[in-house]
Amino acid sequence: MSWYSQRAVEILGGQFRQISHYGYPTEPRQVTVTLIVSDMRTGEDAKKISSALSSLPGVAGVNVILERRWVVITYYLPQISLEIIGEQITKLGYHYIHKS
Repeated sequence: MSWYSQRAVEILGGQFRQISHYGYPTEPRQVTVTLIVSDMRTGEDAKKISSALSSLPGVAGVNVILERRWVVITYYLPQISLEIIGEQITKLGYHYIHKS
């Protein structure tokens, strides 16, 4: 453990928190986004996407709203990024738009 990391642990009262190389805590942050998957048309499509995304490390939850073609994903930064989630959807053969 570096001097800086040790000092951070001392300041935090002995509780270990992951520290970035800039000296700031890098606590996981929960993020929820909605993606529109324009070519998700059937229940099979929804199940395929939900299953694939749910299995990714760092993904906390996936909610598919087939009627609107929405995929609502809750995940933890920095464990996984929206870019990796999007790549997984693309690998499955679907197209997505980031809604919010």
